[in-house]
Amino acid sequence: MRVFFLMFVPIFAGTASAQGAFEHEFDADLTVVTAFSNDGDSTPETENLMAEASVSLGGAYLLDNGVEVSGRLTFRAQTDYSSRPGFAGTLIDCPPELEACPSVEGDGLRGAFSRLSSTGADMDAGGRGSLEAAYVAIDGGWGEVVFGRDQGIGQRFYEGGPTVFSLARSTNPILDPFGSSLTRTKNDISSIAEKVSYVTPRILGVRAGGSYTPDADVRSLDLDTSRRQTGILEPELGDVWEAGLQGARYLRDADLRVRASLTWSEAEVKSSVYDNVTTVSLGGEIERDDKFRIGVSYLDSDNGGLGRYDSLAAGATVWQGPWALTISADQAKDRTVRLDGHNLNIGVSRDVNDFVSFSTGYRISKTDYIDVAAGAERTLDQSGVLLEVRIRK
Repeated sequence: MRVFFLMFVPIFAGTASAQGAFEHEFDADLTVVTAFSNDGDSTPETENLMAEASVSLGGAYLLDNGVEVSGRLTFRAQTDYSSRPGFAGTLIDCPPELEACPSVEGDGLRGAFSRLSSTGADMDAGGRGSLEAAYVAIDGGWGEVVFGRDQGIGQRFYEGGPTVFSLARSTNPILDPFGSSLTRTKNDISSIAEKVSYVTPRILGVRAGGSYTPDADVRSLDLDTSRRQTGILEPELGDVWEAGLQGARYLRDADLRVRASLTWSEAEVKSSVYDNVTTVSLGGEIERDDKFRIGVSYLDSDNGGLGRYDSLAAGATVWQGPWALTISADQAKDRTVRLDGHNLNIGVSRDVNDFVSFSTGYRISKTDYIDVAAGAERTLDQSGVLLEVRIRK
């Protein structure tokens, strides 16, 4: 797939220059997140400052027959929670030699979908950078085909509720200051990897799509499926098939926009201890422009067969002039590693101008886990104020 993309770029550029004008765009973005928590000496400790920067170059060329050929390159760099970069990692260490802790053959476990592990030494990842998009798309009356490094249909078709923060959200987090987020309602097991995708044209507001990823064992910023830890039976991923339906409708009489989606994925797991991973997600939104937006999303996965993973998230936003007031809640339960998490967020956001925006709010986070010292279930309580500032071009 990489070879195909690299061969295609010069052909694409040459065609554009030979036949007509080539439209292009350049985007740059910097987001900084600060957190002021009340978690005291709890583990994991809140990280008070993190950031992400990205640059993106895209271009498109419209052929005489109406077919549009486009491409995009995006590079991102970030400092996420140091021991859980890309969502994966250990939240609470539960050694496999203890009877109350998850284990098979004396080793700890990892959720094949969730990528959460039951044990493992902390790994300070530090800053990371990655090419997060490198694809070519061909879009015509018959639909759109995409080749290269990109999201799968499960992510592209995602619908769900609004969140206070763009990156530091507790649902499908990009940056996680608390280090304890468990909730992913995006069907994103193929992560950002080389793949081929096809999306049909919309018919009566509904479109279908599918994608194939030859190798989903990748190091990506948002979901690191290639992470390895000592003492863990790793569910190494192979290829992934995805399919989805997405619908959108404008109800003119009510002045409402309604969107909904349903996605499915099947991922190969190369380890004999785990089964292949089947995941289903669905979500929907209702919106009135500049007034309110309400949405919900749900995901269920067999997580590799050693304990299901399910998650639910909902949110609502009300606009008052330039201000947006948002409340959101989510929960996730990973039965493979025996963690149960809940989050509640309330906050406001606004655009200062065309280039700067900010969000601030309060988060309450609770995580139920096994206290190995007491041999009983305990709850990790975290709360605090978050501030997210975004500068974009």
